[in-house]
Amino acid sequence: MERKINSHKGDNGKVMVVGGSKMFHGAPILCSLGAEYSGVDLVFPFIPPIQAEAAKTYSLNFIIQTFEGNVLTNKDVKSILNFSRNVDVVVVGPGLGTDPKTKTAVKNLLSHLNVPTVVDASALLYTNSLPKSVTLTPHRGEFRELTGDDPTPDNVQKWAKNLNATIVCKGPEDIIADRDELAINDTGNAMMTVGGTGDVLSGLIGGLIAQGMTPFDAGQYATKILGKAAENLADIQSSIRAIDLARSIPGMMFNN
Repeated sequence: MERKINSHKGDNGKVMVVGGSKMFHGAPILCSLGAEYSGVDLVFPFIPPIQAEAAKTYSLNFIIQTFEGNVLTNKDVKSILNFSRNVDVVVVGPGLGTDPKTKTAVKNLLSHLNVPTVVDASALLYTNSLPKSVTLTPHRGEFRELTGDDPTPDNVQKWAKNLNATIVCKGPEDIIADRDELAINDTGNAMMTVGGTGDVLSGLIGGLIAQGMTPFDAGQYATKILGKAAENLADIQSSIRAIDLARSIPGMMFNN
């Protein structure tokens, strides 16, 4: 994305990623890489302290913040909200797990965030109180669990209107909708079923929003880019990992 010649560090996007638990250490790292490779200036993973050293090995640029304990709880919400005032986008959910204390904290956090927010993974199922500007990234099973409806284009847009949200419903064909627009992404392949691809996607969407894209355009572009990356990788290797997709983002964005 084009940058102003006189811009300074931070002017081209700051993303905070709130995720991770004792079991799921990779998800917030992959999400943070998705944001970093989108081209933002600064990425702030907010993760359990037991994962801080691992996260540092994946990027020298991550500015790590930590929970008080190994899972997100209400004790962390105040500091996250305070920190969120200094970023452009917050991504909530990757790898947070299902601890009851985390569910309560997510409800509290999403009720009070005042910056554009991307809500991913299990965090989608914990609350119906959402930030004013929110992008939801459910896979098709999560969409059914959230709404009780089948994930058809009409239903996805209906719920985008009901929730005043942008929805990126992931599947063999991704459905992207807000109250006014609807798009289908048909790039990608079955190799994308490996764990972590959704985490990369949510980070990429957050990074694009932080750089000035609308949530709808970010969802449409991010699903296309990752799908094409998977198609290209399938031509040269027999399997892919989510981190392969993340590392492909800059080249795909340059050529698309």
